[in-house]
Amino acid sequence: MIENKDIEELLKNVQIALRKYSIKELNEAIIIALQNKHDKTNEVDFILKITSNHFNINVKTLINSKSKGNIQEAKKITYCLLHFNLGLSIRYIATKIFNTWPNTVAIGINKLKNINIKIKQEAEFLNIYEKLRNELIQHLTKNN
Repeated sequence: MIENKDIEELLKNVQIALRKYSIKELNEAIIIALQNKHDKTNEVDFILKITSNHFNINVKTLINSKSKGNIQEAKKITYCLLHFNLGLSIRYIATKIFNTWPNTVAIGINKLKNINIKIKQEAEFLNIYEKLRNELIQHLTKNN
């Protein structure tokens, strides 16, 4: 009985929210609420810092630059660390951290998913990712 009342209350609240907000706005509010349930700001900042330090760029350049080459590789590694190691969604990474299209982040993540270590540049990408991932794991275990 209690579960039914909870479900009824949830549906009433969704109905009220949809009168005031669009479906997109409500969905984004729910996503933000879920992401804030366990705030990962410190971990995100740490990933941005170690990646920018490794590539000798500042964090602002890493987040805002549209440059190709070295900065693009740094972004792709950051996308992978945020997605695979912190469990952040592609949409969250794109909209809340990098202010870019989710497809851009998905392309970066797919580079790691489809990596071919026989290609020198891709093997280097994997080595850098693993090095930074190990730094992140050390940081997380030290802080927990």
